[in-house]
Amino acid sequence: MSIALPALRRASLACLLASAVAGLGSAESVVLVADRDNTLIEDELPLSLGLAYDIFTGRVGANGGGTRRRGLLRFDVADAVPPGATVTSAVLRLYMSQGNGTQNTAIKRLLADWGEGDSFAFGGAGAPAEPGDATWVHTFFPGQSWATPGGDFVAVASATRLVGGPGFYTWGSSAAMVADVQGWLDAPASNFGWLVQGNEAAQQTAKKFASRQSPNASLRPTLTVEFTPPPVCLPADLDCDGAVDGADLGLLLAGWGAPGPADLDGSGTVDGGDLGLLLAAWTR
Repeated sequence: MSIALPALRRASLACLLASAVAGLGSAESVVLVADRDNTLIEDELPLSLGLAYDIFTGRVGANGGGTRRRGLLRFDVADAVPPGATVTSAVLRLYMSQGNGTQNTAIKRLLADWGEGDSFAFGGAGAPAEPGDATWVHTFFPGQSWATPGGDFVAVASATRLVGGPGFYTWGSSAAMVADVQGWLDAPASNFGWLVQGNEAAQQTAKKFASRQSPNASLRPTLTVEFTPPPVCLPADLDCDGAVDGADLGLLLAGWGAPGPADLDGSGTVDGGDLGLLLAAWTR
């Protein structure tokens, strides 16, 4: 099919197409600060650290009963990365300020939503849970609970690294972390973040990491995401292949009489007006 277009219109369409092609494959990056964090504290009492300056991992010593601590972190990926983008790298950075020895520390994708309430304490012993807090037993204190006390998470770590003395530590980028972040972008309702799990095989392995409430903003948990933006398409290029042609005409006809992406004039229905716009933009 051949449609004769005025020279100015042909030139405009060519410029738009060139701009779209030039934009393909150009990588971008964004640095996110955690939008929620907390610590699960193994205890008979419902304890939490919703607004604390730190999160904790590992096991405390005998004086604390040798109980476990697990950190929770979440980043609002969908708020910062455009829908349809392809995630190519994901790097988590945490600042560790205190802890014994060098310990393996893993991040594991969480499988249930959880809360950050108003509980506050300076140490890893925690404070009485406030409404909405995550605890060892609860996802949201007092009414909702984990399927398994200590958190519901994928058993296989998305990334693991050794954490020694005070300083910044990074996890990733790993294929599993990229898959986690891509999943959170594509399905935001599934974004429950990561559980941070330290060495729980021995006592006195606890580590303290700065939380998103740290008074020093430079120490707060960050996630750096690199991504390729979704392709920029001409409005009538319904299959986004760089051309307005028979394939796009087929898509428009398939949606005829109903709302949908082929409603090019925004009338609420795919009809003759949209067909005219598609034919005017024909490139083959």
